[in-house]
Amino acid sequence: FMARLLIIALLVILGTRASLDAAEAGTIWNALSSRQHAQLAAGKPLVIEENAPDLPWPRFIIYHLVNAPASKVAAVFWDSELDPKYVPNCLSVSIVSRPRPWIHEAQYTLKMPLFLPDEVYVSRNELSRPSPETYEIRWKVLESRYTKSCSGNLRIEPHGEHGEKSLLRYTNLVEPGSRIAGLMRSKAGAQVIESVQALVHQVDQEMAGSPSLIEMQLEVLEKALHQTN
Repeated sequence: FMARLLIIALLVILGTRASLDAAEAGTIWNALSSRQHAQLAAGKPLVIEENAPDLPWPRFIIYHLVNAPASKVAAVFWDSELDPKYVPNCLSVSIVSRPRPWIHEAQYTLKMPLFLPDEVYVSRNELSRPSPETYEIRWKVLESRYTKSCSGNLRIEPHGEHGEKSLLRYTNLVEPGSRIAGLMRSKAGAQVIESVQALVHQVDQEMAGSPSLIEMQLEVLEKALHQTN
């Protein structure tokens, strides 16, 4: 979910910034505790809330194991226009520009709760491969109805003896630009987790029943990466 997960709220505190910094220096898995390993191995998402100074919403860090290679998870995620088919509350996505093969700017429309008009925002999404088997997609919201700023990234690393699985780490930080922020906090946490799980489910579904689709997504991903500077 590139900048698509703009609805953020408080969850249980499970970790600190130190674990995130450690993951940048090595593998994501090695930066986590044995208790966190057990939770991920059981198929459950690991959610860490990190308080952001002077902001009403925290930074979310969500980890999930996926039964697919890192390249295929990245390929599904990079296919932004597929989002309305599986991301909760995502009504539409359209690519508005491609400044570089590995960058696209997309307009997203999200259904908002209660009486609120739909959220419409434009996000700049950038694909990279920090190492041969690790993928990262970073995003920054350029225009939004409800937020002052939003940025984050999805990092996907191989997992398992032969890299047959992958571990993803999704992070996102939103600075709300509306007084409605307080009204949204109680509902938003569950929606963030649901969206990450929706990605995992979509990867599972494509692996099992849509091999041609995921192969096409892989081709698009590799073509973009081969043209990076």
